[in-house]
Amino acid sequence: MAYVIGKKVVKDTTEFNDYAYGITLPIRRGSDGYFELAYSSFEQARANLLNLLTTNKGERIMQPEFGTGLQSLLFEQMTDELESEVTEIITKSVNFWLPYINIEEIEVQMSDEMKDNHIANIKINFTVGSNITVNEITFTIRG
Repeated sequence: MAYVIGKKVVKDTTEFNDYAYGITLPIRRGSDGYFELAYSSFEQARANLLNLLTTNKGERIMQPEFGTGLQSLLFEQMTDELESEVTEIITKSVNFWLPYINIEEIEVQMSDEMKDNHIANIKINFTVGSNITVNEITFTIRG
């Protein structure tokens, strides 16, 4: 099966099983070397998405606009629009930095207790390239 990502054709076939796309996140020790590696485009897209969403703006050297800044948003006034702001920030960042990822749905969970502790659970359903298989990523942001 091949996927078009940007202008490049990516092939997830048995022929390329021994070739890694990159490292996965969170960073952990792998069985074949220092880091666990992603051997499919979906694994790498998921790692790239998690990296983007958990990075604060200004945190990455030479790329000060990379990231979302979701952590600092959790210290803002807790209004009814906060969840829509989180959704908008995620959508804009992914569209700019990872245009090969299509966001299908974003679900932000913030109970009153979570708001008091500056925590949000976020679930994102996404597809990669022109593939119709929906993937899910769930993570917690702490302010």
